[in-house]
Amino acid sequence: MRLMVVILAGFAIASCGEEISDAEREEKDRAVVESVRSANDTPPPVIEVVPEPILYPDIEANDLYGLSCSYAPGTSMGARVIAREVDAYMKVDGDLLRFAADPGSRELPANTRSFYNGRKYSMRLEIDDQKAGEQVGDGGTVMYEGTVWLRDRWDRVIYQGTGPVSCGA
Repeated sequence: MRLMVVILAGFAIASCGEEISDAEREEKDRAVVESVRSANDTPPPVIEVVPEPILYPDIEANDLYGLSCSYAPGTSMGARVIAREVDAYMKVDGDLLRFAADPGSRELPANTRSFYNGRKYSMRLEIDDQKAGEQVGDGGTVMYEGTVWLRDRWDRVIYQGTGPVSCGA
């Protein structure tokens, strides 16, 4: 019973407070809305991605044969990106991610594109000097130097690598 009296007394005291004007209420509401918007617009910390080599079992399982360009940034010759005319692939955390080619982007050798979109990331590819590619062997493979940029959904670079690019069938 005493608890009930204390609670009712608290409500009575609270109801006797000063009334705020409509302008003050709107200003407070505007400040709350702005703080919520800024909290929602703040991107999370950047998490860098390290692509893994795309191995032969991955190529075989996903039928990644045919005309393409393979990007092997860094000192490893293992392809980190396989770009084709309509799609590109990159292996991250053991999962082979598929990217769709942006048909409005610049065309690169082997009918590949300079920009690809995925569900979580977007990828930009660049070949330094397309005219300076050197023929390797009799198979029609041409070697270039190129760069790969992987961006998150906030358009922040989370991976960048430069190295040899092998284009051919």
